[in-house]
This record gives sequence, structure tokens and C-alpha cells, in this order.
Amino acid sequence: MGLSSCVPWWAKLGIKLGLARLPVPYALWKRIGLFRHGEMMVPERAIFAFESHFQSAVQHGQLPVKFRSLELGPGDSVLSGFVARAFGAEKAWLADAGPFAETDIAGCRALLELLASRGRAIAPLKSATLPDAMKEYDVVYLTEGTSSLKTIPDQSIDFAWSQVVLEHIYRDEFPALMKELRRVVAPGGIGVHSIDFRDHLGGGLNNLRFGDDVWETQAFRTSGFYTNRIRPREMIDLMKTAGFSVEVISEQRWPELPLARDRMARQFRPFADEDFMVCEIRVIMRPV
Repeated sequence: MGLSSCVPWWAKLGIKLGLARLPVPYALWKRIGLFRHGEMMVPERAIFAFESHFQSAVQHGQLPVKFRSLELGPGDSVLSGFVARAFGAEKAWLADAGPFAETDIAGCRALLELLASRGRAIAPLKSATLPDAMKEYDVVYLTEGTSSLKTIPDQSIDFAWSQVVLEHIYRDEFPALMKELRRVVAPGGIGVHSIDFRDHLGGGLNNLRFGDDVWETQAFRTSGFYTNRIRPREMIDLMKTAGFSVEVISEQRWPELPLARDRMARQFRPFADEDFMVCEIRVIMRPV
């Protein structure tokens, strides 16, 4: 998020609400560290993120030798698409809610060199610009959110993955995303998704202090701290409703309830304790 961890959650919320209203391009906020969509522009981190989810996929299923991949929410970089190609993907799609990725080809060159040093060399780069490099390696970057997935053919994705992205999908759009994901996944396909249920303000559940009448306003949605607040069991149910089987392969929990119930908005108070104790999970999704 870029703001110091010593700043209280409510101050971060106020600062981001104010700054997001200023007529300043996202690229500038990213440069000074106030708003950022992940850190995948660093080659080492792009490789680690892809490999971590890829290994979960091959440990729990079998991918074709030449698989087709889809990453949801690549953030500030398209480097993971090139990583997918180095791991055997014949085509890689990346889908995000906007054109957030950096456009400098230097990171791509550094990534390919690092991959080659680790025995993952792919064809030598010929292109001088990043868009041309993406065409050269068949990496497709989609920037219209869920609607972007409509350009992907039915049953064409063997491996779908995301890293702490699904919690940022607007609550009312989540079922539509799951429906599109189910449409594009191949019959034997597999998805691996890491989901963070913390508030993305202070690492707790402070986002549950607000009712939907405040939290789902455009101002809150577009200020860099939005999470959909779908609880873990509810999210898994939405995945199953869309036509997936879901297996939780890892889970992190809070040792105690991180927010007192009387501090929560009324809509959350009837929920069971279990719905608040899980702070992060990784799930395997398969079409049924």
C-alpha cells in the first residue's frame, strides 16, 4: 500500500480518500509509493509468485505439456506472463481492471536473463518495445476487468491463478467473475488462488466497521483500499455455485477475534466467529 505501517488504519483511510480525489495520474502515485498494485514488476517476485501457484497446481493436478494460463490481477507488471511461457505455457492471458502495468521493456529483459540463469530460457527476445515483446511471446494483457474475459474462448484455460486479488473484486461483480472463469476453464483445468481477508488498511478487520451504504460507494471503491468483505465460507460457496469444486490447501488464522463485534457494522454482527477467524487461504478450484 505504500503508507508507513506506523500510520493508524483510520488515518490511511482518510489520506487515501483525499488523495484519490486529486487530479493526479496513477503512475505518479505509484512512483512515490502511495498507491501500488502489488510488486510484480520485480523479476524475482514475478517468478516466485508464478512458481508458487504453479507448484500448487501440479501437486494437486496435472497440466498439459503446453498449457494455457490466465492470471487475474497482475497489477503493475506483465512479467508473470513471460514467466508462464518459461514454465511451458503456449499462451498466457493477464486480466486486470485497468492498464496498470509498466511499459518499460527493461524489466522484461532482466526477467528473461534471470529465467535463463535458472534453466528456464525461452526464445531470445527480438522486440524493442514491451507491447511488441508481448506479441512475440503470445502474452495477452486485458484491462477491462471481468468483461475482458469475454474475449477468451470457451474452455481454453488450463491453469488460472491469482495472488491476493479476489478480495478486491467488487462485491456485486464477484458472481459474474466466477461465471466467466467457469466458462473459460478447460474441462481438466485447475485454478490456484491466494486470498487475503485482512482489511488492507491495518492488517485487521477494520473494513467491517462500515456498512455497505458507505463501503460500497464509489469514493470508497476507488481509493486504493477497497476489499469486498466477502467472508471465506461465503466466497467458497460463490465459487461452488459457479460450478467449481473447491479445496482449501492452506489457511492462516488469527489467534483471537481481531475486531470486537460491537465495533462491527450491524450487517456483520450475526455472523459466526468462524467467519472472522480466517485471515488468508489458498484454494484449488476445479470445474465440475
